[in-house]
Amino acid sequence: MKIFNFNFLDDWRAKIYYIPVKYSIYALIISAAVLLLEQNYQPYLINILPNMFFTPLEITKTILSTIAGSLLSIVTISFSIIMVVLTTYSTQFSPRTLQDFLKSKLTLQTLGIFIGGFIYSIVTLMFLSSDGQTVFLSAAVGVIIVIFCLIYFVMFINHVSQSIQVNLLIDTLTTEILELVDNVKEFNEAHENIRNEPPANLDYILEKSQYSIYSKEVGFIRDINDLKLSKFADEHNIVINAERMIGDYVTNNTKVFTIYYDIEEMEMEELNEETLSKCLDFILVGKERNKSKDIEFGIQKLTEVALRAISPGINDPNTAIFCIKQAGMVLDKIAKANIENTYYYNEDDELTLIFEDISFDYLLYKTFYQLRYYSMRDVSVAASILEALIIIAEGNEQKIKDITWEFGNYIVQGFDENILEDLDKKYMNSKIEELAVMTEKSKGAGIYFE
Repeated sequence: MKIFNFNFLDDWRAKIYYIPVKYSIYALIISAAVLLLEQNYQPYLINILPNMFFTPLEITKTILSTIAGSLLSIVTISFSIIMVVLTTYSTQFSPRTLQDFLKSKLTLQTLGIFIGGFIYSIVTLMFLSSDGQTVFLSAAVGVIIVIFCLIYFVMFINHVSQSIQVNLLIDTLTTEILELVDNVKEFNEAHENIRNEPPANLDYILEKSQYSIYSKEVGFIRDINDLKLSKFADEHNIVINAERMIGDYVTNNTKVFTIYYDIEEMEMEELNEETLSKCLDFILVGKERNKSKDIEFGIQKLTEVALRAISPGINDPNTAIFCIKQAGMVLDKIAKANIENTYYYNEDDELTLIFEDISFDYLLYKTFYQLRYYSMRDVSVAASILEALIIIAEGNEQKIKDITWEFGNYIVQGFDENILEDLDKKYMNSKIEELAVMTEKSKGAGIYFE
C-alpha cells in the first residue's frame, strides 16, 4: 500500500470523470431529498413556500421530461464543442496541451452540472407518484437546476472562445509554471531542514556502502513525498539519493534510489531488501505527467507550441516569438529561485535525502535546442531566442550569466549566415552585443556576422 499523503483519492481526483461523477451523486442526493420532503413534509412546505413553486402531477411530469430531453441535447452539443477544441489544440498547439482544456475545472463542471440535471430529472420522474398529493415541488427544483445549467453553458462558451486564443493559452501556461516555481521555493524556504547547500562530509557519505532500488512500475513519476521519504531515511539511519525526479519516465529496470549506509552502525537484520524497498512507497507513478508538479513539463508545452507555430503548415513566427519570450521569463524565475539541488537534514543536522534536480544549463538547453534547429533560417525567431537569453541574464548572478553567454554562442553558431542580408546581420549583431553587455562579456564579443 502506498504511504502517500493523498493516496488513491487524489489520484482519482485527477481523472476526467471525477467531477461529472461527483455532480451526478449530488443530483441523486437532491432528488432523494426532494422526494422525501414531498412525501413527508408537503403540508409544511406549502405553508412556507409560495404557491408558484408547486405544480400539478401532469405539469410536473411534462416539465421534468422537457428538462431531461433538453439537458441531454445540451450535453451532446457540449461534447461536440469539446471535441472541436481538442482537435484545434492537437493540430495547432500541441498534443501535450489537450489536458489543459479537457481537465480545466470549468469544462468538467459544465459537463457535471448538465449530467447531474439530467439524472435529477430522470430519477425524480421515475419515482414520482401521487399518493394523494395534488401538487409537487420537484418541477420547481428542476427549473432552478436548469437556470444554473444555462449560466454554466454561457460561461463554458466564453471559456471555449478564450481557450482557442493561442496568446491566452501561452499566458496561462506561463502563469501555471511561475506559480509552480513559487510554490516549490516557498515550500523549501518554509522547512529549515531543506537547504541548497550540501553537507561538508558529502564526499564521505557518497563513499559508504550502496544499495540500489529499482522501480516496480512503468510510467511517469507524478509525485514524490519528500518529507516522509526523509523521515524514513532518518528512522533507518541511511541516506537516500533520488536518482529520478518528478516527470521522469521509469521502467522495471530504472534505478530510482541509491541508498548509502554504514554497515557498522546498522544491525544486519535491519538491512534487507524488503525494508529498503519501502522507499518506493513514497513515489507515485502514473501514465501521464503531472502538470501541477512538473516544471519541465510546463516548459515543454511552451516549446512545442512555439515549434508548431514555426512549422511550414502554420507559419506563425510571432506566436513562436511570444512563446520564446515567455519561456525566457520562466527560466529567469527558475534561475533566481535556486531550486536546482536540495538536501534534506534531520533534527541533528545530519543528511537524510538528496534531490539533484535538473541543472539550469540542462533545462536551458532542453528549452531551446529544438527551436535552434528549426529556426536556423528565420532571423526573427533566432533573435527572439537571444532576447530571451538577455531576459535570463539580467539581474542574475555571474554563474547564470556565464551559462547564458555560452548558450548564446551555441544559438548563433547554428544560424545559417548565408541567408542574411546586411540589415539582418546588423540586427543580429546588435542582439549579440546586447547579450554580451548583459553577461559582462563585451570585451570578447566581437562581431559574429560581417
